[in-house]
Parts: sequence; structure tokens; C-alpha cells
Amino acid sequence: MSWFTENPWPLVLLLISAAVIGVVLQLRRCWQLAAGLLLSAAAVYVLEAQIVTVPEQLEQRLDGIRLAFVHDDLAEIRSFISPDNPDLVRQAEDGLKLVQVSAGLHLKEVQVQVEAGDQRATVKLRANGNVTQRDSGQPMYIATRWRTTWERGEGTWLLRDVQRLDPVSGQSIGVFSAGP
Repeated sequence: MSWFTENPWPLVLLLISAAVIGVVLQLRRCWQLAAGLLLSAAAVYVLEAQIVTVPEQLEQRLDGIRLAFVHDDLAEIRSFISPDNPDLVRQAEDGLKLVQVSAGLHLKEVQVQVEAGDQRATVKLRANGNVTQRDSGQPMYIATRWRTTWERGEGTWLLRDVQRLDPVSGQSIGVFSAGP
């Protein structure tokens, strides 16, 4: 059933298609059937919108931390990081001192692997977009890969670890490294 909670569109389109076919073929009671199918499609869409899966929660958290970096909001960034990891907060501070993140920075290829009974997750992603070096004002395009570790703490997901990965080999490299 996870396909339904992640993407309702195949079922919605199937129901709408069946309604259209019924009307086109002028089946008996086609208007009633079409109306029922269209109502079912709407119900599927509304129901799916109410279900937020663990991967969707983590994607929302990732986008939230991305926006906090865009807005240079260190307090907001801290709200995403586990209080047990002050080194990660320092890395975020250092990153904010180095670059201004553009709103055009986007996250792609987000892969979520949930472990430990939905209490821990590893998320791999690409972050691509423009940043501006603070010391020189020089804009630059970055294409990075990351592996992040999240733990559920008091009802919310908190970032526990961040590893930057080489875009080609996938090997771990320094967070502020120019390359492998």
C-alpha cells in the first residue's frame, strides 16, 4: 500500500479514465457510474493528502533546513539538529560564514532508508544550485551529494550526522573540501 501513500496519481487517473470511458461508450447508468468514479478519485486524492509517510516527513525536514540556510537563520537551523551534536551546529555556523545560499538551491534524488522501527533514517541526496562566497561576493554553482542521518526525538526528526560525498565516487569527503 506504500505506493498509494507516496503517489495517488496512478489510481486517480485510472478512476478518471474509467469514468470517461463509461461516458464515451454510453454505458447504462453511465452518468451515475462516472459521478461515482470521479467522487472516488477525489476521495483518493484527499485521503492521500492526509497521509504523511516517514520519507515525506524527512523530505519536509530537509527542505526546512535548506530554507533556514537560505534565510541565514542559525536559530532555525539549530532546531533541525540534535542537541547531542554541537559539532554539527558549529559546521553549520562555519558554512554560513563562508557562503550565502541562494533560494535556487534545490534538493534532488532524495533517497530515504528508514531503520530501527521508524526511529532512525539515512537520507542520501543531491544539493545543486548557486551560492555566493561571503568574503569575495563571488557567485558560484555547486553540485554536491550528501548522506545524512536522522533520529526521531520527541515526535520530530533531528539531524544527527552529515557526510558530504564525492559526486562521482560516492566516497566520503570533508564537508568544506574542494574535492576528494
